Amino acid sequence: MNENSTVSVPKWYWAASTLMLLWNLMGLAVFGLTVAMLNNEELLTQATATEAQVEAISSTPIWVNIAFGVAVIFGVLGSIALLMRRKLAFPLFVISLLGVLAQNAYVFLLSDTVEKMGVGLSPLVIAVAVLIVPLSAAWTKKGWLR
Repeated sequence: MNENSTVSVPKWYWAASTLMLLWNLMGLAVFGLTVAMLNNEELLTQATATEAQVEAISSTPIWVNIAFGVAVIFGVLGSIALLMRRKLAFPLFVISLLGVLAQNAYVFLLSDTVEKMGVGLSPLVIAVAVLIVPLSAAWTKKGWLR
């Protein structure tokens, strides 16, 4: 297919891409709040965190928070790439997925975070991150992303 040719996308593509951006922006906001609360027990207490939750948040290794940041930042960038119809979305979402998997490996396998904090939205976050990777690959193959 010619690089200059224009392939139209269905209207639902724009809705899905916009929802993906909103989803990732919410994740970025949660990340920002998490960073603000790190090592600030007063903020955690004001957020009505239990002593166990304060301990869980305060003792989270830095690499987990870096993985969280990678997941949401690359998710936002991938979503913007979707809206710009750029095939760069695919590798950005792959990197985001790796961040999601690293963070949740700690949460579910390497710590007692789930016992202290609950599962929360983690299963949904994982599902969305896993789903968007093959979708962005398929949309690239269809010529929707260039």
